[in-house]
Amino acid sequence: MNNGLSGIKNIIWALAIVVALAAVLVGLIITMVLGFGGQRQDGTLYLGEGSGLSSGGSGGTSSGSGGVDGGLDAGAGAMALPGSQDTGLEYLFNLTFLCDESFAAVGSFGANFGSTASAQVWLPAGGSLPASDAAGTRIIYPNDGTEKTPADAAGLYQPARLVIYLGGDSLGSADQASFIAGYSSLVKGIQAASPETRIICCSIGSVTAAYTGTDGLTASLVAQANQWIQQVCADTGVYYADLGAILNDTSGALSAEYAATDGHSISAAGISKIMDYFRMHGI
Repeated sequence: MNNGLSGIKNIIWALAIVVALAAVLVGLIITMVLGFGGQRQDGTLYLGEGSGLSSGGSGGTSSGSGGVDGGLDAGAGAMALPGSQDTGLEYLFNLTFLCDESFAAVGSFGANFGSTASAQVWLPAGGSLPASDAAGTRIIYPNDGTEKTPADAAGLYQPARLVIYLGGDSLGSADQASFIAGYSSLVKGIQAASPETRIICCSIGSVTAAYTGTDGLTASLVAQANQWIQQVCADTGVYYADLGAILNDTSGALSAEYAATDGHSISAAGISKIMDYFRMHGI
């Protein structure tokens, strides 16, 4: 009789241990699949998923490595560029930039270190790179000086990481539909030509409070266009870098410290600030 009861007890204990182990296994699987706090297993943060990033984009920032970070608006489901360890200068010099002339100072970044080495920079052949027609606008391909579409250049060069900074040209007369359609066409064309390229789309730099240009650019118009860029990033699955969070003042205007004399182009000091940001946000 005692042997029978002992056997039943052993069976019950064995079943309890199996159930406990199964519960632990299920918990581990859920943690691996879902992550926590809005962070995927690869360290990528998504806007609106508990990332803890500050909102606003006009001076507000979230703390990160080296104290250089960009606060991202929790909207549109755009994928935030994640923070990282210091990637070093070599990482920066191996970035490729597709940009309009307001960001052209990035081409001289290497001179800050007494070096002729710098990132590959693709600038518009005609001087303007509006988002609505970005896919068809030709850039000067630095390797041979020929004119190519961004997708053709990407197909030849196969950049590991491409940073896109454009959208201010013709923004004063652009509408949401044409802006998003044109920008999306640009990104998708590059993705088709160079599938392994990691693409980072930057927010458009604002204009200074004293800006009096005739192109119709205003801080509020730029802020609206940056929401459109976030939508493009969400739709195409590329990274969004909120540069306004590190370049703008508390009113949303481009800080005079980081602006060129025209009031909307990024100065060398602004480029250095941006490169510090990319250095601590490697992908």
